[in-house]
Amino acid sequence: MSTKSISGKNLDQAFTSDDLLGKDVIDADGSVIGVAEKIFIDPNSLDFIGISVDKGFLKQGLVIGKDYIERVTAHVIFLRIKVVSEIKNMKVFDRNGVLIGRIREVELQGQKNEIASLIISSIIKGIPKKILVSGALIEKIGYNVILRITKGDIFELNKKV
Repeated sequence: MSTKSISGKNLDQAFTSDDLLGKDVIDADGSVIGVAEKIFIDPNSLDFIGISVDKGFLKQGLVIGKDYIERVTAHVIFLRIKVVSEIKNMKVFDRNGVLIGRIREVELQGQKNEIASLIISSIIKGIPKKILVSGALIEKIGYNVILRITKGDIFELNKKV
């Protein structure tokens, strides 16, 4: 027997808050970023807005808007994006494959999933240094981060800062 709302819509395929809360949230690369903790609904339109994700003890959670959610299944919530704040500690290489260092901080553009800049820890002539790189200089983010410019160019840009 199918369940219908008072408007006559079939609810058999609908998810409830109980179905979503506590489900793993997986990004576009297949990494589990946390579990769904809250569901947000617009009080005026009653539309689904997004979810908050609990990333675990001592880690700051995040809110994912509905436009970043690809699909919801009975077991997990799949995202259509890689959450850029998750790239901390990734290795960074220049366009020639030369290791620059590791990402220590990710600065986002407002509340968006876009990188404004990266702060990279590097060793220059045996001395630890922090290097600032604009998000516009990122060529690709995958297992590592690849930049559009060379290591020499990066150091020249950071001398001016």
